[in-house]
Amino acid sequence: MTNIAAKLVESGININVLTDKKQQTDYKIKYVSEYVKQWAIISSERTDITNITFIDCMCNAGVYKDGDLCTGLEVLLIFNELAGRHPDKTYNLYLNDYDSKKIDTLKKVIPLLHVKRSNIRIIISTKDVNDYLVSLKDNKNVFGYSKIVILYIDPYDFGTVHIPKVHDILKHNYCELIFNFFISDYVRNWKNNSERISKCLGGTTVSSKEELVKYMEKEFKTGNIKYGFSYQFKTETNIELYQIMFFTPNKRGLEVLKDALWKVFGGKFYHKNQKELERMQTSLFTEEDEQGWLLKLHAEEAKKLLLFNSGKTLTYSEIEMLLIEKSMVKEGQIISHVLKPLIEEGKVIKRNFNVSKRNYKSDSYEIGESK
Repeated sequence: MTNIAAKLVESGININVLTDKKQQTDYKIKYVSEYVKQWAIISSERTDITNITFIDCMCNAGVYKDGDLCTGLEVLLIFNELAGRHPDKTYNLYLNDYDSKKIDTLKKVIPLLHVKRSNIRIIISTKDVNDYLVSLKDNKNVFGYSKIVILYIDPYDFGTVHIPKVHDILKHNYCELIFNFFISDYVRNWKNNSERISKCLGGTTVSSKEELVKYMEKEFKTGNIKYGFSYQFKTETNIELYQIMFFTPNKRGLEVLKDALWKVFGGKFYHKNQKELERMQTSLFTEEDEQGWLLKLHAEEAKKLLLFNSGKTLTYSEIEMLLIEKSMVKEGQIISHVLKPLIEEGKVIKRNFNVSKRNYKSDSYEIGESK
């Protein structure tokens, strides 16, 4: 992460207008930024793409009180590096926040990063997030042929963003969505503030967290969107704070997301805030040991998930998407850690239908019973 605390003092920016950064925020920024970096690198190398766009609908002031950059400006630095290597591409960063004081600060922070490439466009707005979403829906400068877009929505609480407005953008435009789903805010307020929650859901009534998650997934899997994955963030006491929900039209996007997850979180089932003492203590295991142990656990869960399809014959592509969407395993882990062990145990049969025994990705598989 990038820290500009010294520059803030030199520039005379009022630190008091900036917000404190919570422990989980560090990892949220690392996670989203790592995915955007890989996504932008891949997109920049595609000959059919001319415009690469990141939209931060609630961007804050661009920097936190400790000097660390917010997500939108971390993305700006990623774009700056790529724009120098790909002068034929245009990199668009849309930044919006309802708070005019935060936007005023943002405009002072951006020049401190010394980003002056002609193929980078920064478009700043000060709108209510729902009005902003409506303005994006039919914006041909943002969406369309040869354009690739990530829509990033990180609200301060659950009831701020009207989900049907997000649905409308996804239904009519080709893009990816990263949405910070504030489970904890919903759990605290849905009984006492049901009217606010219902308005957020377009009048839909839900009676449990599970129903809400299903509603969100249904609303976001629309238009070209086919795949989704959620990663949980929890408090020190193991209470779920929020889920970072990701939705994409392309399975390649899901594969890249999994790579980002493993790089940032090392294969952990979820991110959990640590007490200060725990953060200071040295682990008895190396990071490699811990990732190996976690991979075994994830592989066992993936095996169970696959064996729920007992009696079916599935192609490798079907198995791949089932496990990438519903488990923590990455595409590169499926054959060695899930399929081959199940084949050796006789629980899955590789059909070898017009392919060699070594060709796993072009084959189909008979799924046996879980024992």
